[in-house]
Amino acid sequence: MIAPRLYFDRFALACVLVALAAGSTCASDDLVYVKKDSKAETRAASLEASGYPQWPELWQIIGPFDLPADQGLAAVYPPETEPLNLKARYPGKGQEVAWKPIRLSDGRVNSLKRFKENDAAIVYLYRRIDVPRAIDVRVSLGSDDGLALWLNGEQLLFRDVKREAAPGQDLVTLKLNEGRNDLLVKVSNQADNWSLYFEPLLPPLLLNQLTRRLIDDFPNMPEGAYYRNYPIPLPEGEMIEVAGLAFRPDGALYVATRRGDVWLVENPTAADPAEVRWRPYIRGLHEVLGLLADGDDLLLVQRPEITRVRDTDRDGEADEFLTVCDDFGLSGHYHEYIYGPVREEKTGNLFITLNADLGHGDQSPTAYRGAVVKVGPNGRAIPWATGLRSPNGVNFSPDGRLFYTDNQGEWIPVCKLTEVRQGEFYGHRPSTIWLPRNGKVGLANATANQPSDAPADAKDENGDPAYPDPPVVAPAIWFPYVMVRSASEPVWDTTDGRFGPFAGQCLVGELTNALVLRVAMEEVEGRMQGACFPMLRGFSSGVNRLEFAPDGTLVVGGTNRGWGSTGGRDQSLEFVKFTGNTPFEIHSIHIEPTGFDLAFTLPVEAPSALEAKRYLVESYRYHYWSTYGSPEIDRRQHEVTELKLSEDGRTVHLKASGIEAGRVYHFRLSGVNAANGLPLLHQDAYYTANALPSDPVE
Repeated sequence: MIAPRLYFDRFALACVLVALAAGSTCASDDLVYVKKDSKAETRAASLEASGYPQWPELWQIIGPFDLPADQGLAAVYPPETEPLNLKARYPGKGQEVAWKPIRLSDGRVNSLKRFKENDAAIVYLYRRIDVPRAIDVRVSLGSDDGLALWLNGEQLLFRDVKREAAPGQDLVTLKLNEGRNDLLVKVSNQADNWSLYFEPLLPPLLLNQLTRRLIDDFPNMPEGAYYRNYPIPLPEGEMIEVAGLAFRPDGALYVATRRGDVWLVENPTAADPAEVRWRPYIRGLHEVLGLLADGDDLLLVQRPEITRVRDTDRDGEADEFLTVCDDFGLSGHYHEYIYGPVREEKTGNLFITLNADLGHGDQSPTAYRGAVVKVGPNGRAIPWATGLRSPNGVNFSPDGRLFYTDNQGEWIPVCKLTEVRQGEFYGHRPSTIWLPRNGKVGLANATANQPSDAPADAKDENGDPAYPDPPVVAPAIWFPYVMVRSASEPVWDTTDGRFGPFAGQCLVGELTNALVLRVAMEEVEGRMQGACFPMLRGFSSGVNRLEFAPDGTLVVGGTNRGWGSTGGRDQSLEFVKFTGNTPFEIHSIHIEPTGFDLAFTLPVEAPSALEAKRYLVESYRYHYWSTYGSPEIDRRQHEVTELKLSEDGRTVHLKASGIEAGRVYHFRLSGVNAANGLPLLHQDAYYTANALPSDPVE
């Protein structure tokens, strides 16, 4: 068993007023907060007042020097043996070299390919650091390729490696003396890319205190007047690439990482980051991608199975692991992800989604891949629906409907949100090998070891497919590629307004653009469809998991995995609070046979809302094909022919030409304002119209 470790639970906080003329207060015994006109100025002034060094972007660089094959990074040149002389010149790689200024950004991978000869080469970089008092500072380093580092003439690091630069490849503590300090860095390049990553790390508690104060004064979200996202302190030295979130009944938060660990976080959304405590709950599972709290137990999915986990001796660590179900195929293919579990409240059945194996043409070699699978109380897997590709998110809506998100690829033109019903097929063809080939949808004749014995390409006497694929069921929502490139988990806002004016709607995370979008659905002709809207941007990493805390706070777990995101960070855990201010937004869209009703969160300004020129209405479709993704095709513009405003001023009844089913409708509203003068926070909305209602709604 692992001895539990505590983080951030022994910091004594004090608040003292200092330097009132500068607007400075002490947030703790570590942080002196100094408010300035800009975020950058405030951050710099606060760190300086707290005794932390200012790190100038300007370095000095000299090179290139030769990288001998027989010596590598160990090859020695004058910058590391002679006293520092920024006016010195030395023989270099085919030319004389001298020190030159270079601007490098902390916290980013900076290219060093700035010479005529960049392969088989070495450079040295110098940075002067002045500090008001002696202090220890940890730095995160990465390099392409080899890396060495000296501080005040003492070598602290030597890595003769070939690698691509990434954050955290090396961690070094710099013991800075009061006054001047000289930092020398040496980077080698064998071939191709050549780069350096350097980031000074603040103590986690101080960083979180400073970040939260800065967010209050300079919101980092475009939606900051209405929602604020705050970082949750992470355990130092750990990789918390969030792949699962679940709250215990007592309010503690389970956090799963894709690397196979589960942590227990107490007070995760505390206003004071010093109150947040992390404990390792499980170590060493196989890629945990989903969690479900079940009373005192924890249900989770790891690559080979659904597992029930218990802490029988109540010491804060799991000690009992029970297999719930492993009746599905597993080959070792990298894409065999498993998501869930989620529980159907009426029956207690569990549901999971299984990724399709990629790269096998129209065949998936392992059972039930590309399927939604039901697991009953007896632990047996029952394939429920099929045609999934990469469903990174599955959940039940409050009214008991099962939905999953899928990601763009072969047979999936863009990311989507789909309602699941037993026996249906959702379009991704490789999983059809496990269909029973009897004209019905379902996988009853297939087993975990043997697919249907009827070949998928069998022909009848007329040369037509003997066992045609079942009809493709359209999703409730097509997500536009401009907004969503990698959809993750859907959750429903069940906070009864504590998270703003969108109670009952679905929120979906997005990895690539590091955002949360909003979905408002309605039932039309017996199926769900509706609109999606941008909602929250500016997260630190790709948004992978969402979970509402008992107090109505939204917890957002992030990872960049291997694909990266606009967030920039490899890992993140944040919480989002509603400020109480209502944003002016399109709340929802209702379809009618000849147009749409656009409902708003606030009454609209009548003149602007009733001008047709304010509304762009266009529509398009997608290809259904084996090509990866699809462009928007058959694009049409729809003339706005009539606009009416409801009595309460919150709904615009819009009629437009040529409204048809089977299309995605894009709305862009320009210059439509609220009656109180607020502009629309987000101008775009996308409605998936699988069907039109039979009877007009007057």
